Amino acid sequence: MSKVKGSLLLEVARMIRANKNRDWKKYLNEKDLSIINSRVLASSWYPAETYERASFAIFKEIAQGSLEVARQWGKFVVQDIINRFYPNLVQEKDIAAALEKFKLIRQQWFQFDNPDVRPIEVQKLGPEQARIIIKSDHPAPFEPYAHQAAGSFERLIELCGKSEVKAEIADHDWNSENPYAVILLSWK
Repeated sequence: MSKVKGSLLLEVARMIRANKNRDWKKYLNEKDLSIINSRVLASSWYPAETYERASFAIFKEIAQGSLEVARQWGKFVVQDIINRFYPNLVQEKDIAAALEKFKLIRQQWFQFDNPDVRPIEVQKLGPEQARIIIKSDHPAPFEPYAHQAAGSFERLIELCGKSEVKAEIADHDWNSENPYAVILLSWK
């Protein structure tokens, strides 16, 4: 079973707990709800499927299916995670180095069943451009996740002091057994 680190699940659990008036049972099973309503520890591992269903539930219930809201959520989450766990990451002025460090951090958030699947790849395309490839080892609601990831990378680069940051999803396969997205980043 694929797993995610608690540091990723924390904000999702908080959002669901803060919105008790929503019908989360449309998206989450009893095991999911038990995990979400328990004490989520940043250093512990949790089922990836719980994280994915909970994230998709928030996307549908709170974001009302808006991919732009998913992108903004990604910006918020990365800023919160950097502020709480990785403040040194944004001291990096070399964006390629910051992206590589962020890649290493993101890889620590996932344990896939298939060890050959790397959840993230970073390719520097030029002094103000990079390509990010994000992947999963199993079918999941991947489109909102890709937009959330694009927002996270945008915010990371902004926090490193760059402007005119753009993250464009240039290629994707949302629905395969191994979904992926290619995100092109540019900045000044």
